[in-house]
Amino acid sequence: MKQFRLSIAILLSVWGLAGMGDAKADNGSVTNGVNVEKSEQKKVRLNTQVGATVDVAIIDADGNVLYKGVVAKSKQGTTSFNLNSLPDGQYYITATNDTYWMSQGITIKGNALIVDEHNLQQLTQPTLTAYEKNKFEVNLPAKNVEEASVAIYDAQNVLVQANAFKGSVGRFDLSGLPDGAYTFIVGPSQKQFTSRIDIKH
Repeated sequence: MKQFRLSIAILLSVWGLAGMGDAKADNGSVTNGVNVEKSEQKKVRLNTQVGATVDVAIIDADGNVLYKGVVAKSKQGTTSFNLNSLPDGQYYITATNDTYWMSQGITIKGNALIVDEHNLQQLTQPTLTAYEKNKFEVNLPAKNVEEASVAIYDAQNVLVQANAFKGSVGRFDLSGLPDGAYTFIVGPSQKQFTSRIDIKH
């Protein structure tokens, strides 16, 4: 019960102190300006793309979700979080929508907060293009995402092919499959994107 009360207190504190600002930064990442930066002693700013609704979460090292919210479509591109109530430890701030996913690791120790660029994972929605008849190339722009997967389903939602996805580009020969609509599900376990294609012989 004590742990439950602590989690509720942390959640209310983080939720109550989330606010909108007006700064927008671009760190050259694959998500084009989506990042987390330290603003004060134990405060951070999450910069998101203007005009896009974004799901935001703060997660502890054990995978417990301490905060979950939505940054609505707006002219403002920054949400601030006061993390003073969080105990020492490792945390992750995630931001995602239909076009990207980002997870930034942060460390709280004493009165200090560290945003480590090496503990940043990002990816954007993959592109799916035909390079020959019924052969497709998947391009998955990503940063620090070591492993992703590709699963291909037919119109009846039956898995027809599954592969690990290493690197940023993968090619898939579907010429042996019958005519019809197929769905590609691409990404790591934390975020998967869906694309549909048609095969005609």
